[in-house]
Amino acid sequence: MKLSKISGVCLLGLLFGNACNTPPVPPEAARAQTLEQDLWRTGGSLFAPGEYEGFKSGLKAADERIRAEEAKFGWFRDYEAVRAELTRLVAQGEDLLRRIKDEKASRERTFSVSADSLAARIDSLIQITQYFNENEDIRKNVSQAQIKLAEARMLVAKENYDLAARIAGEGGVFLDRAEAASVKILDRYLDQGQLQKWRRWATEAVEESRQKSSVVFLVNKVERKLVVYKNGEIKARFDIGLGKYGLSDKLYSGDEATPEGRYKIVSKIPASKFYKALLIDYPNESDRQAFAEARKKGLVPARAGVGGDIEIHGGGKDSLTRGCVGLDNKNMDDVYEWARVGTTVTIVGAIAVENTILAEIRKFKDNA
Repeated sequence: MKLSKISGVCLLGLLFGNACNTPPVPPEAARAQTLEQDLWRTGGSLFAPGEYEGFKSGLKAADERIRAEEAKFGWFRDYEAVRAELTRLVAQGEDLLRRIKDEKASRERTFSVSADSLAARIDSLIQITQYFNENEDIRKNVSQAQIKLAEARMLVAKENYDLAARIAGEGGVFLDRAEAASVKILDRYLDQGQLQKWRRWATEAVEESRQKSSVVFLVNKVERKLVVYKNGEIKARFDIGLGKYGLSDKLYSGDEATPEGRYKIVSKIPASKFYKALLIDYPNESDRQAFAEARKKGLVPARAGVGGDIEIHGGGKDSLTRGCVGLDNKNMDDVYEWARVGTTVTIVGAIAVENTILAEIRKFKDNA
């Protein structure tokens, strides 16, 4: 239709109250604008910066074409070309939005698996370290891992997945250190030769009690118990605490480990720094030999001696000791009454091969 005819039709329409219809802006324009906002909120600039910028550029060009059409008289406007472009742009934007959401969901799942694994390792370490006081470094590393995991979770909540993964990885390094140190301490508790030696010592202590009709004390470090035997029979059991590195065998002065072996009480101390106390004859000849061998291997600090002053004392089973055996005062009263100078004190790491604690140690080592 020629322009004169279009104008004539429109003028006639105005005269009779029916103006020419102005074509509307394609609805795809509003959808594209909404998509741009959704892409921005979803993190398009972070997860697909190139495609996101391409979408914005396409949207800007389409918007300019729409404004150009709107500048024309109504009956001259033609949105068909821009409609086609907007249709393509909307499809592109919807696909990009879907892929970003899928990517984020995938990364959240991946992080969740990693975080759950770290949390399980932390829980395992916390559980296993309940059985021993050592060591401060292990606990510090576990605490650092917990902090890193919490920080990583917060970063994931903010959709900062790359930094979250890096922080979680740092937490894993702290856990690796804690696990390695724990395994080093716990290795010998699963060593059959070591367990047999401890069982032999315990059996000999009980047999001595039976044959001599005497009292002996048996300290089981991993079970945290001091057992009183008389005439070969159990007369009492008491909960105990150990030093900072209590599950380790004492090697030299200052290592804060609790010695293992067969000892005698050499002195009863009615009033000590830690309530009542029983001094044992550490170091014995076996301890001195072990110390000399360790020094030859370079396992002892240059100025360290073999140590001494190891006691069974009160002050509480949770009191800080440096290799001694601690009891609550009311229990120490009973042990003190049982004791005599010369009473045998046998200290072992563990006795039963299959007990709850050793089962936990084995499970921990298998997973570490």
